[in-house]
Amino acid sequence: MKKRYLTLGIVQALLIFLSGCLRRASWREIDFVGGALSPSGQLSFYSLAAWLATIAIAMWCAVFDKMNRSMVVLFLVLLLPWIEFFVWFVLSF
Repeated sequence: MKKRYLTLGIVQALLIFLSGCLRRASWREIDFVGGALSPSGQLSFYSLAAWLATIAIAMWCAVFDKMNRSMVVLFLVLLLPWIEFFVWFVLSF
């Protein structure tokens, strides 16, 4: 069970890191007037959406795993995503 949560945490970290790096790389290509995103900008958006989906998966796991519920909620839903979001913000700009 704990390997599953460790894997989920690593996937969360990799997705947010990928999204931040792609956002930084595509920042010059963003067209604010036309509204069209470059392919790397779209991939950054999709990896950010996948990161949010992993948080939802962690919440779903916490509902059904009563023994490890507090660990899952604390680390995979609250603590790690907040830290990852601030890392994403730093990487994006």
